[in-house]
Amino acid sequence: MNSPVEDRLREALAEAGAAIDPSTLRPLRAPERRRLRMDFRLMAVAVTVVLAGVATAAGLGGLEGEDQVVATNPEQADMAVFLCTKSTPKETLCRGRGVSMEEVRAVERAVKGLKQVEAVFFVDQASAYDSFRVSFANNKALLDSVKVTDLPMSFRLEIKEGADRREVQQALRGLPGIQSVVDQKAASAEASSERLSEPRLSVFLCGKGSILPACGAERESRGKDKLFAKRGKEATNAQKAAIRKLIEAMPEVHSYVFEDKKAAYENFMRAYKSNKVLVEATRVEDMPESFRLVLKPNTDWAETVATLKHQPGVASANYTPCLADQATLEIDYGLFLDDSKVCPISK
Repeated sequence: MNSPVEDRLREALAEAGAAIDPSTLRPLRAPERRRLRMDFRLMAVAVTVVLAGVATAAGLGGLEGEDQVVATNPEQADMAVFLCTKSTPKETLCRGRGVSMEEVRAVERAVKGLKQVEAVFFVDQASAYDSFRVSFANNKALLDSVKVTDLPMSFRLEIKEGADRREVQQALRGLPGIQSVVDQKAASAEASSERLSEPRLSVFLCGKGSILPACGAERESRGKDKLFAKRGKEATNAQKAAIRKLIEAMPEVHSYVFEDKKAAYENFMRAYKSNKVLVEATRVEDMPESFRLVLKPNTDWAETVATLKHQPGVASANYTPCLADQATLEIDYGLFLDDSKVCPISK
């Protein structure tokens, strides 16, 4: 039997998810691989795509022989239609197959025929790759793992003022050769409040009845379903004290604060005040406690995350700029990469 909290969250997420284009969302992963998705405070991330930067779209000549305007101003294009590549995850509509030129031309005709579209800009793989290397110049491991052929071609759309943007996504959804359709304008607005000027790290603590293996939860398979045979335990006061002591002894930590359930709830209310359904479905007791760290410049954040995430009572440890990089890759460049390539962390 579901708890009242689970029922409220399920109803809220169902309503919020109805407004999302499924083709823009990556397949869900098991909690062991990406524990961040399971935090209640970040539940809205599961149905809201966050953009951490703005891509520079370089326009090229029209594929159908028409001249195209060059998009020198990133704000001109506010929606991206990413096309399939062979490296696109097989779980997507691309199914591991690259887009054909016939499909590229068909998509071009489709986007140009939409009444909501003011202008269309085409971005080839070479232009996308050049922009990608500029955006991630400080992440050598990532640059070394991505080839020019991994970057999808895309059409960048300028949507008319007042037009229904969801109608554009719905019209293009499922067309052969399209990997995803991303409303970058909406995502950019969402991200404006998420950008941080300092390198921050969040250490979320285990809550009562957690479903995360890190908190002691155990699952068992029954046919195709995986059920929880044992729920996890809440972090004890002794564990919290030990984590605090460890953080205070870390030379790479500039400062930190402890966020209890009440503070987490207040921050959650401010961040998602526009989503009344989600706000009404969430209670103080749903929120996780956490330590919020500000790291010193040029810190080896990966080693810090690796140390903290293995402490008893810790549900997950996440480096915010790294997660922002992953969002940028998916939203600005249509790249779906394993966490290990974007955010390499010691075992």
